[in-house]
Amino acid sequence: MEFLSAIDYRDPLFSIIALIFCIGIISLIAYYWDYFINKKQQDSLRHFIESFDHMGIDKETREFLALSQNPVPSVLFIAKMYQKSANHEKAIRLYITLLDYLKSPSEKIPILELLGDTYYKAGFPLRAKEIFLEILHHYPRHIVILKQLIKIYEELGEYKQALEALDCLEEIQGGMEKEKAYLESKLLITSTKSQDKKLKKLLVFMETNPQLSRVILGYLKSFHPFIFWERLEQFSPQEILNVLDILWNIPKEEVQNKYFQSKILCDIFQAKGYLPLSEDAKSTFELESLCLLLKNNNFKGDLKFQYHCLSCQGNTPLAFERCPYCGELLHLQIHPILKEKQNETHYSFL
Repeated sequence: MEFLSAIDYRDPLFSIIALIFCIGIISLIAYYWDYFINKKQQDSLRHFIESFDHMGIDKETREFLALSQNPVPSVLFIAKMYQKSANHEKAIRLYITLLDYLKSPSEKIPILELLGDTYYKAGFPLRAKEIFLEILHHYPRHIVILKQLIKIYEELGEYKQALEALDCLEEIQGGMEKEKAYLESKLLITSTKSQDKKLKKLLVFMETNPQLSRVILGYLKSFHPFIFWERLEQFSPQEILNVLDILWNIPKEEVQNKYFQSKILCDIFQAKGYLPLSEDAKSTFELESLCLLLKNNNFKGDLKFQYHCLSCQGNTPLAFERCPYCGELLHLQIHPILKEKQNETHYSFL
């Protein structure tokens, strides 16, 4: 103490001692703050994981974890194999057992991510949403989880929440203009606003984002049929062919009294048998074949449709807005396929 009192406050040695003392205090505060945050994360994850107790813990796996050295990679590999083979219940039990075994929040987060993905693939989007929200509570800039959460919000029809999550994703990586326009258009379509207000905004969306045409045309067909036909007349032949499945299922009464300036529309409804046949060549091979069958009365033909993703090249018999394989948005292309028309009224339900 005599040594410290002998040091003048203007002495450089006093400044060094004061600096070291401040650094020590700050380091101590940082250590306890980090310990507090880590403890809070552990408690939060523990309470959250306890909500999965209804699935139960795999006893054999827990014994294996307790007796083996570095058992986590082996159990994780087995759980992923169960997930790939669609044995979702077994995969979920293994993931929950791993979560019970692991102590560090940083180790639990990847397992939670796999658990959420398994619940989603098993057909439990609400459960997956809870898990992804818990992950984002601890790691709010997790890009993969944000994308998964947006997809789930879309499937649940919660477009407002999807837009909020998309805003976070846009701040991190940008380039979300198409996704934002899509979600805003879906939010408008499902909103309770007056039809006139919705119509004006949706038509603007369709002009500025041609990829949204298919989505918005479905709404126009149901609520504004006059504008639906008006807009179709302005489409290019390729754009009309990309909504061929929508046009193919339109009832005959809606078409009979219309006059079409677009040749492709005339070809479609001639092939469908709604309009008198003309002698000119049709726009596609499928439409030409159907018109020839009608002309010669050989047998009635029809079209079925296959939907192709331009991003991953995947095919599905069901129309989609977001690809079920790669998750890409609005990359759909229609492939019409000729088939023989079946008379379903002759089928018996017995």
